[in-house]
Amino acid sequence: MWTSIECAGHPRDMGLAQGRAFANSIRAACESAGLPLRRSRVPSLKALTSGSVRGAGAGREFVRHFAHQEERLEGVARGANVPTDSLLDLHLRVREGGTQGGLLSRRACLRAHSAGAASSEKQVLLERTLPTAVAGEVGWTLRESRPAVGFRSIEVGLPWLVPGVAGINESGLSVMAGPILWGDSSRSGFPPAALLVQECLQRFEDLGGALDWCRKRPVEGEQSIVLADASGGVATVICSGRDRRIQEGEGELYLEGGEPGSEGVGDEAKQDRVILDPGTRSLLLAADGTTIEANLA
Repeated sequence: MWTSIECAGHPRDMGLAQGRAFANSIRAACESAGLPLRRSRVPSLKALTSGSVRGAGAGREFVRHFAHQEERLEGVARGANVPTDSLLDLHLRVREGGTQGGLLSRRACLRAHSAGAASSEKQVLLERTLPTAVAGEVGWTLRESRPAVGFRSIEVGLPWLVPGVAGINESGLSVMAGPILWGDSSRSGFPPAALLVQECLQRFEDLGGALDWCRKRPVEGEQSIVLADASGGVATVICSGRDRRIQEGEGELYLEGGEPGSEGVGDEAKQDRVILDPGTRSLLLAADGTTIEANLA
């Protein structure tokens, strides 16, 4: 059963709304990962970038280079009444992929294909399968983000996850991340490449600015991110370690990868899926035998 929420305002306010709505699922995800659940009741004057998680490596780089998402993460942690470090650690460990990545590493298919062939205007749709959560695993959510500064967007994500996995903003920019294939089990280096999804949705209206941002942000991991805009342009950001390569192109694009889930190979047609239409600024969710459409036009 899918759950949808609205998050509005400044980053911490949006995080609070998400944390309160999904508190039980967020606490369950932290507990399953063996992370502390007890949030300190004592006010602290420690610097923001201090401690074992935020004070070094990828945690510190998360705070330094993704300030809005870090504030949103703090709000999620407060709303769910879990330590901020536990939630941050949950975000960092997905870089390893495999079992640590959970649904974010599960096999999925991404496809970019032309639409409206009879029209003189070039159009494109982005499509991603959404693997089914296994027993004890928190599932997908649908979220509308209305930031005080930036573009409004609709995203598919997870209860504890700050960035979306697939989303579209009010200008038609559409972004979706493929599975996290494999990565670094340490907490050194840079934060996960998945953070680029939310950055692009909030900041940019077309491919040009979004791709430039994706080239320069300090992220790490083995993951592909597909983008499209209302002009019909399509590009893939291929992240490998700390390197990034931009592959621009039109027409058909098909990516598949990740760890197999409960469906098994060849069962992609049975999975839920999300379809993004930059031309109509709409997100179509085919899930649980029903279709949900959200429109930002």
